[in-house]
Parts: sequence; C-alpha cells; structure tokens
Amino acid sequence: MVQRKLSLDKIIKIKNSKSRTRFFFKKKNNIISKKNDKFKIRDFPEVKKKHKIIFGGMRYRGYFKNSIKNYPLISIIMPNYKEKNLVKAIKSILDQKYENLELIIIDGDSGPNTVNKLKKNNNNIDLWISEKDQGLWDAWNKGFKLARGDFVGIVDSSNLLYKDSMNVLRDYIVNNKKIDFVCGTVKKGSKIYAGFRPHDINKQFNIIPSSVVGFYMKMNSLKRVGLLNLKYKIQSDYDLIYRMIVTHKLKGIRTKGTEIFGTLGDSGFSTKHGYFKSLFNELKIRLNNNQNLIMLIYIFLGRTVMKFFSFLANR
Repeated sequence: MVQRKLSLDKIIKIKNSKSRTRFFFKKKNNIISKKNDKFKIRDFPEVKKKHKIIFGGMRYRGYFKNSIKNYPLISIIMPNYKEKNLVKAIKSILDQKYENLELIIIDGDSGPNTVNKLKKNNNNIDLWISEKDQGLWDAWNKGFKLARGDFVGIVDSSNLLYKDSMNVLRDYIVNNKKIDFVCGTVKKGSKIYAGFRPHDINKQFNIIPSSVVGFYMKMNSLKRVGLLNLKYKIQSDYDLIYRMIVTHKLKGIRTKGTEIFGTLGDSGFSTKHGYFKSLFNELKIRLNNNQNLIMLIYIFLGRTVMKFFSFLANR
C-alpha cells in the first residue's frame, strides 16, 4: 500500500447522486515519497501564468480520500475529449458499490458544454480539470500525478464499468498483498477478453486484456516505473507495460473469466493506426528498451510475412 502518515480524522460518509456511499475526510493523509520515485503526487493541478485551466470537484471543497484498513483507496482516471458518452461513463463510476473510490477527470479543453456537465457533477467527482493538453497520454500522466489511491486505473470516457467491478478488485487487492497490478476481464463488442501472458511480451504486446477498464496498478509500483513517454504518439501504454514486466519485473494477477470489469466501448486509440505504422512504433519501443536486436528482426520479418499471406488470402 501507499505509505502514509496516519490521520485521526473521522470518516465522513456522503451519498452521491446514485445513492452510493463514499468515504471522505476533512484532513488528508500525507503521501510519503521515496527516493527512487519517478514522480510525486499533487493534491491539486499546477496552475501556470497565462495558462487557462478550469477545475472543480470535492477536493476544492476540502473533502479528501484516504486509504482505510481493508478499504484500500482505488483511484480512477477518466481522460476525456469531446466524448458524447461522458455522462454515462461518469454514472458507471458513481454506481459502484465500493465505498472508497476516487474519480479524477482530465478533460482536454472540450468546450463549454463539457465544462457544464462536469460542473453539474461537482459533488460526484473528486477532482476535474479542463485544459489544453498534449493528447491522451498527457491526460493519463496528469491523472496519475493527482491520484491519491493505493491502486490506480484508467477508465476512458467512452468506457463503462460494471456495477460490482470495484468490489471484485478490492478483494484481489486485500487478499494478494504482494501483487503490483491486477488484470481484469473486459468486454469489447460481443467478445470477452481475459488472461495475462507475461512470457509472451518479448514477441507481442497484447499480453493483457486491456490497459483501460480492467487494468489497475499499485501506485507505489507505478512511481517506480514512471509515467507514460509522450514521444510515442501511439502505444505508449505498451511501453509502460513493457517497462513494468521486463525492466522492473513487476508481478500481476488475473481475475476470473467471469469477473468482467466493464466494456471498452470505442476505446482503442492505438489500434486506429495503420498496420505498419503500429509495427514500426512497436519496434522503436522495444529498441529503446534495449530488447535483443535479433528478436526485433525476427518480429519484423515474421509479422511482414504473415501480413503478406493474409493479403493474398483475402484477395
């Protein structure tokens, strides 16, 4: 769990608009940084001069979330940019039965209509900001640096969480103290994706069901690995996963195939790019992480041959 100084503050129980109880404190437990942490947690976003930022949420009213024994704080980061289903995504978080849950929304300056939706949910969201950013991965990084949870995950504004998923996650966290991350089962379209194959990472990236909706990482472990690398316009989440498993040798656990955390909706930013653009970007990530050059040549030739035969078969 995240190391903190203990607080004697009493728990305040507040119901949200979906009549779900959430735990709050009027005092925050200080998050203690370690020497090797690659980033620090902030309570509020940095506001620079001549920098337009709109913000809100319960933290600005002096209500904070803290970890509680047997109730680890789970932080959910929700990136958004002009997503029509934003309110539905928010409601799926609000409808979670788990009481110690934190919602942080990072909006990329979607405009007045989105800001109005966020303001209407001021009492339901722990912290939200709306400002111009450098894209999806930048939004993830901003959220990570604002998350106070013991575990943190991404739920995009086009995603939906299923009602009991955070209670399922809580049980895995409490009953598996030494794990660094949890890979939850997810749904995309009519298909269910489950499993965790760390031994395959040297030849393929899709070793977990998804990096959103079903993937939750211990904050202390994330601070050891570091944030997403913004130089990768696509697949930066895969770079993070590679560093987690290969460089830092973190340990994860998978949920059962029947324990579906939610649906991915229209997620899949990296998959919307061309085959060879994605392939070359993957090779760049592997090279920058010092993977064996012979294996990189093997991956390139093998994927290219497979693509060629697939093209012939579909003619």
